[in-house]
Amino acid sequence: MSAIAWRRQLSVGQPSIDEDHKHLIEYLNDLDVALNARVFLPARVAKILMKLLEYTQEHFSREEKIMQLVRYPKFDDHVRQHHEAVRMIGELSGHFSRDPSHQNAERIYTFTANWLVNHIIMQDTQLTPYVRGVWV
Repeated sequence: MSAIAWRRQLSVGQPSIDEDHKHLIEYLNDLDVALNARVFLPARVAKILMKLLEYTQEHFSREEKIMQLVRYPKFDDHVRQHHEAVRMIGELSGHFSRDPSHQNAERIYTFTANWLVNHIIMQDTQLTPYVRGVWV
């Protein structure tokens, strides 16, 4: 695994959304560091996961409010994708809670990192014409 770097193509053009995405990437990078440490510490991973999950839900809430504010036409589908991601991360986290193995932690990282980057590039950037210049 390797760290995720913020890059221009991940920018939505709305400051609070972009800042949230940067924070989510930081949490994923923290998880990556914990997974690549010489000694695997499930408690450290669990702590990062809790922060990641909490922040993800806060971010989705903020992003959805902005989408409503600008009357984003694909709002319902976008929210459905958020709910599905939360469901999957919750399911994977449940596996980790029952069996706090390196392999289960890697599954969470892999799913979340892939989902987040793909979702930002493929979905969130479609918000750009609607949210650019919106300050909330």
